[in-house]
Amino acid sequence: MKKISRKGFLKVAAAAAMSGVTASALAACNAGSSSSTAASTGEAIYTPGTYTGTATGIGEVKVTMTFSETAITDVVIDASNETESIGGVAAPTLKDALMAAQSTEIDNISGATITTNAVKKAAASCIEQAMGVHTAGGDTAASSSDEDWLGTEPEIDESKVAKTVDVDVAVVGCGIAGVAACRSVAEDGGLVAAFEKADGPQCRSGEYAVINGKVQAKWGRDTWTREQIDDIIDSHMVESTYRCKRSIMSKWAHNIGDAFDWWVEANPDLYYAETTRSAIPDENADNFIIPIFYPLPEHYDWKQERFPCYPTSVEFKPDQHVTVEANMQKAIDTGNVQTFYGCFVEKLIMDNGRCVGLYARDAATGEYIKCNASKGVILSTGDYSQNTKMLKHFCPEVIENNIQCLFTNVDVEGNFTNQGDGIQLGMWAGAQVQQSHAPMIHHMGGGADLAGVGVMGNAGFLNLDLNGKRFMNEDLPGQQLENQIELQKNRESWQIFDSNWPEQLPYMPAAHGGACYYEDYASEDEGPKNNTTYRNYKSPYQLEAAVADGRAVKADTLEELVAKIYPDDTAAQQTALDSIQRYNELAKAGYDEDFHKPASRMWAVENGPFYADKFTTALLLVCIGGLESDEDCHTFDADRNVIPGLYVAGNIQGNRFATEYPIGLKGVSHSMAMYYGYVAGKNALKDI
Repeated sequence: MKKISRKGFLKVAAAAAMSGVTASALAACNAGSSSSTAASTGEAIYTPGTYTGTATGIGEVKVTMTFSETAITDVVIDASNETESIGGVAAPTLKDALMAAQSTEIDNISGATITTNAVKKAAASCIEQAMGVHTAGGDTAASSSDEDWLGTEPEIDESKVAKTVDVDVAVVGCGIAGVAACRSVAEDGGLVAAFEKADGPQCRSGEYAVINGKVQAKWGRDTWTREQIDDIIDSHMVESTYRCKRSIMSKWAHNIGDAFDWWVEANPDLYYAETTRSAIPDENADNFIIPIFYPLPEHYDWKQERFPCYPTSVEFKPDQHVTVEANMQKAIDTGNVQTFYGCFVEKLIMDNGRCVGLYARDAATGEYIKCNASKGVILSTGDYSQNTKMLKHFCPEVIENNIQCLFTNVDVEGNFTNQGDGIQLGMWAGAQVQQSHAPMIHHMGGGADLAGVGVMGNAGFLNLDLNGKRFMNEDLPGQQLENQIELQKNRESWQIFDSNWPEQLPYMPAAHGGACYYEDYASEDEGPKNNTTYRNYKSPYQLEAAVADGRAVKADTLEELVAKIYPDDTAAQQTALDSIQRYNELAKAGYDEDFHKPASRMWAVENGPFYADKFTTALLLVCIGGLESDEDCHTFDADRNVIPGLYVAGNIQGNRFATEYPIGLKGVSHSMAMYYGYVAGKNALKDI
């Protein structure tokens, strides 16, 4: 084996720490060398100077680092494009950590993981520049210009194929859909090769919409009739402006109960909370599930709502990783699954119009794996919300409105996993993309804390624009609320309420991000043990903490309040006072002739102290718009003929959502991903 110099090894070792190169790759370079850094050896490996690197967090993060021959001597972090209360607060701590570590091997800051990852990636770029090396990572898209989002399908050099695998089904992407597909195929006796470019199964959050089934029966929520389910499906079609396929929604809605029971069966230690806010025993604090909005607020009747949020949903807490990993392990335990983590699928193999396999690059070795899949390939690669070129092409309004992407999962090379590579793979193989995509940007309220919880969520209190004018019916769900905010000056507004908010909150809708429960706690410690579910639950201490943190404004009089939220703009202050007076008159009259807000959610703002928090645009969670599909997870060519052997599940499965993310079913995206991963596995193995 060719030896490298100590100085060369130090460069590779340090660069590897920046970019996620594995220890085995380093060992292949020089098994007997030390991985000491320049600072610890005193050997010159940096070219002195100042270097700048950028990376995408919530927005663009810029890191400027100054180097001597042996050390990092200064770090400047520009996180001005991050959320001020998150990235702005984290930046000084991250600077100190980089200086102390003399590398990017630093701990993530709780609540600021996205900013931390971006800072580490930008810092890695600075170190690479100072060392004169280039490591794996960077833009993996095959395109060559801002307009060329699709790029050219690569040619694979067969001489670089180090391993050939023969299976029934290949699964590309081990998120929720991919894991469900692996287990579905494996339990039916099929051989599976699972490819994932991260270091293991991937997931986030934990909300699932579930209609009927044994799990929901634990809370008496297994009573949905066929007629009610069909009404839910109709509502979904309306929200998607009839640009999705009813057959996909219908098959999920009528079968998800049994499939979800199958999914949780893999996690026998899962603890079931009696209510949304029940205390959780210490031994179950890392693996429990709650029913969302149970019991429902006393005054909420979803049947009477213009925008109903159906009481169908549950949530894995603290998140769903235990259940996802349990399902993957259950699949592996069959003996029918081979996993290939840290492997990037770069090309599908087509034979006379049929998908029969794939080529995957092993990031650790740079060599390729050829997988022959006799039954077919399931693409479950997620969305494309971190691929700016695709966003510009499919959802330009996301870019135009400066919507920042909230995504934390990274691959083994340090890049965000949601790059739309499955869309590229599918289109190179002849598949078509659905026409109308659905960005998930549902508003969670203003003045969010590090956990992303707004001061009063999107509860329908009075809302005024930056000129002091009321501009909407505030009784809107998060997605529709976001649409209205995007139309305002600077895409900002102010939510305003008074000291009577505790009495008003229980009348608010139980919906995405909405505060609708009041709890009279003086601190989090007084709340339910081990259960920090409080997005929809508000207590006085939370509001006062928001005021203390500068996330909310408090004043004894309305005049004082508007002076604080519209400083140096006397015209806006007067307009705001006039708008509040008008709103109060309408509330007392019992009819909102300006915007037709329900009288049951109109309250005069007149009892001090008064509060306000600023609404800005929300974050993009995912952008759902995949390859054209159907209820059997097929893909289609330009003439809408089925492409044999090529299936989709998860956010790459098109025709599930369109135009915008629906708000009637909390967690429907996760739920459909799991369900259609299960379906794709069964259909691929049977060649349906």
